[in-house]
Amino acid sequence: MNFIDATRKGKEGILVLGNHPQIVQSILDFDFVCGKREPSVVAVIGGARRAQKFFFGPSELLIPCFADVSKVPQGLRGKIFWMLNVQSGRRSFDSTVSFFETFPHALGGHLFAENIPERHSTELIRRFGATKLLAGPSGVGFLVPGYLKLGAIGGTDAAMLEASKLATEGTIAVVSTSGGMTNELIRAVANAGKRLSFAISIGGDRFPVTSLSEVLLLAQSDSKTKAIVYFGELGGVDEYEIVELIEKKKLTKPVLAYVAGIIDEAFDEHMQFGHAKALVARPSESARAKRDALRKAGALAPETFPEFLARMKKLPGTTVRDMALPMDALQKRRASVLSTRQVVDLDETPIFVKAKKLVSQKEGFATKIFESLLDRKLRSPSTAGFAEAVFGLLIDHGGEVSGAVNTMISARAGRDLVSSLASGLLTIGPRFGGAVNAAAGQWLDGVCGAESAAEFVEKRTKGGNLLAGIGHRKYRVGIPDPRVAALADFATLLKQHPYYDFAREVEKVTTAKNGSLILNVDGVMAALALDIFAQCEQLSQDELRELVTTEFFNALFVIPRTVGFIAHFMEQKKNDEGLFRLPEELLFVRRKKK
Repeated sequence: MNFIDATRKGKEGILVLGNHPQIVQSILDFDFVCGKREPSVVAVIGGARRAQKFFFGPSELLIPCFADVSKVPQGLRGKIFWMLNVQSGRRSFDSTVSFFETFPHALGGHLFAENIPERHSTELIRRFGATKLLAGPSGVGFLVPGYLKLGAIGGTDAAMLEASKLATEGTIAVVSTSGGMTNELIRAVANAGKRLSFAISIGGDRFPVTSLSEVLLLAQSDSKTKAIVYFGELGGVDEYEIVELIEKKKLTKPVLAYVAGIIDEAFDEHMQFGHAKALVARPSESARAKRDALRKAGALAPETFPEFLARMKKLPGTTVRDMALPMDALQKRRASVLSTRQVVDLDETPIFVKAKKLVSQKEGFATKIFESLLDRKLRSPSTAGFAEAVFGLLIDHGGEVSGAVNTMISARAGRDLVSSLASGLLTIGPRFGGAVNAAAGQWLDGVCGAESAAEFVEKRTKGGNLLAGIGHRKYRVGIPDPRVAALADFATLLKQHPYYDFAREVEKVTTAKNGSLILNVDGVMAALALDIFAQCEQLSQDELRELVTTEFFNALFVIPRTVGFIAHFMEQKKNDEGLFRLPEELLFVRRKKK
């Protein structure tokens, strides 16, 4: 199978086995700078979480997590063609076998761990060596520029991806047993003015699953590859595989090879260098002997590394034009403290008041709630419509508000629905959502007292007291709260609206002092509720006062927001990102004086 062509045709989806966020993020950064619309990482296996947070460009995304490969839903299975196994050496065999049993259509994968038991490696060769492309054990992975980054290959920092020109297809195949040197060669190819067709780190353990010969034949059959750059070490017989392929004319493309380890000749006895097989066991495994054999077969095998780099510039390859990478989008990004979404669209005018034409809501659930709280049947469809609009608008206002935060943190701590909901509801008070009732009492006093708005403000704010229903941290004059604008349309359904008018007069006074002291959603909701109950439901001022005394108006916020808190709770349980801990950089720590 031509694994490279299959990858170039869109078979790029990766299932990650184990936890290595830095490598996964580097894959997502590669995907983004290559212009992909979707990330190649489909899911992660391992841990108790149900999702793991990463960046795709400047935006965050949650990658789903599953306990084992059998739990991956059918809807995702068809997208998965590659395995990135970053589990420990003792676990890699079982998880790799499980992966290919579950995804028989998969093309291959990468085994990141070192020191996988040799009997496991040889069994993987027996099972999958002929049908899958498996980089490793003990390497950095497999790369097809512009299409697939499977592992730490090419680097784990976004700047490294740019410097190595990994978004541009080229003509040079890079092959090495060494993971570190694979990355060095990738950069060297870029510095030589060439670009990669593909790169693979076979792995430094004694028994790589996909052999050097198989990779070289893959390069030979790849139409885009014009030359091969190889880095080897003393010890082992890999280089003699190259010699044999060249002599049998199975490998006809130019091979530039460097075999490190001449320094071994300076010691009285052979030394172990790095990888498991980097030890000379017989004279033919020395760096000098392997260089000589490569030259005799027709490969380029320079004596020094600088000469090796100089020869790289002369390899075949056309001049290419690198695409401009969106690196600015990867700079200064900062992870959110909590992963959440906005449950409702706050910019949409509710259907109940569009075109100033009321839709009857006599049989709606909100109507039943109002009737239960008022202990009477509603007389007017305007009241029913107002109930539906209020409850629809106030379900949620994003995940940053205190009640939602408390609910989410409790959910992340493993608490149940009722406990998490209670922690969110307990934040409701004068500073968050609990000002509706106070605003209603305030507007009732102002209208009943026949005071001017200026007198009312002067009296109420003496001594630094705040006005309920006035002021907003986000909105101001010229930037109105869309919820206030939507509810304000209800005033057009009434012949008279003294409470709403009074609240607006107060707003004129307060915004003259400070543009952020606008009538907020608590204030407009309280004023309109008073007008609607007085005119449409025929409630007297005494009956309105009784509603204030029993905190009826705060229920207008508590009831719908309970639904929003539950939505946030369920989202956190679904994502299951684990126990929340505030990042240290967001804390102000007062140091003790010495």
